Amino acid sequence: MPLAEVATVINGGTPKSKVAEYWGGDIQWLTPKDMGRMDGREIGETPRRISESGLCNSSARLVPARSVILSTRAPIGHLAVNTVPMAFNQGCRGLVPGESLDHLYLYYFLLANRALLESLGTGTTFKELSSSNLKSVKIPLPPLEDQRRIVAVLDEAFVGLARARAHAEANLADARELFSNTLSHEFWKESGNWPAKSISEIAENLDRLRVPITKKDRNPGSIPYYGASGVVDHVADFIFDQDLLLVSEDGANLLARTYPIAFSISGKSWVNNHAHVLRFADLDSQEYVRLYLNAISLEPYVSGMAQPKLNQKALNRIPIPWPTPETRSAIVAKAAWLSSRTEELHQHYSGKIVHLDALRQSLLQKAFSGGLT
Repeated sequence: MPLAEVATVINGGTPKSKVAEYWGGDIQWLTPKDMGRMDGREIGETPRRISESGLCNSSARLVPARSVILSTRAPIGHLAVNTVPMAFNQGCRGLVPGESLDHLYLYYFLLANRALLESLGTGTTFKELSSSNLKSVKIPLPPLEDQRRIVAVLDEAFVGLARARAHAEANLADARELFSNTLSHEFWKESGNWPAKSISEIAENLDRLRVPITKKDRNPGSIPYYGASGVVDHVADFIFDQDLLLVSEDGANLLARTYPIAFSISGKSWVNNHAHVLRFADLDSQEYVRLYLNAISLEPYVSGMAQPKLNQKALNRIPIPWPTPETRSAIVAKAAWLSSRTEELHQHYSGKIVHLDALRQSLLQKAFSGGLT
């Protein structure tokens, strides 16, 4: 039957932000952004609160505890069960279950039908699930005893699935650590006995050949156009056609290190002025330096905090431990083996996570098609 027959749908609202007395009161006030940061389904405290005056002078409304709050835009589908009376902004709608509907059964039903809810959204700038469309969604309604039995089965299954997913995620993180830790050990175990060389001693800097092109002046094509973080576009022409090492010149990633700051390229390419361009005598030397730069902190060589920058002079003074060619080649070969092994582990545990997520969705679908009763 339609949700409107078994639950009351309450719209949200936001008090005027410039009226101080509307904010900082005792009423919990939820937003889609807050919901996206939740760990678990229940919430009793929100980052921001409103006052009684803010509630009365806005379209915000309170829903009682044990309601289900659904984000209906930006994005559609976040869910929360409130453990205390709660208000929320216009990006959410609250569903207050009637006497014939268990609140956790409702929560699981909406969780199982996120794709349907998304498909019912309308709008051009961003999709929004209207109150009328939400009310029209049909929910199977077995007796309360059966609803609670389904909830109990799903609760137990989801605890097990969450435990298995956490285990797989931990193993995935361990696989990533395996590569970086082992590689760091290879660099540091004998580096005190190796001579240090600067970048300028072991590579030719080709920064003088870089040519930045504004987006409006680029001719679309198949040639990769590189910036500080890798490929940022594709163009019709090229300025390099060789094996090169690119090193980020600026950007927050120089300090954050969420992705590599040194990356190898090969063949035809175009590079803008946000990446240093280095050419080496041989590929093993290039790969060795790439591995080393990605393994160390560059903070001592980076200037500026608002816009971190690794200028050419600073890049050149980074000391690179420089063992014999044979040792460099051995480290590169071991890194390649480690990378391959790490990728195998990554695929294995990523596959497990995908499987667990699919199993979770399958259980939800069975629950609302009679498969768990």
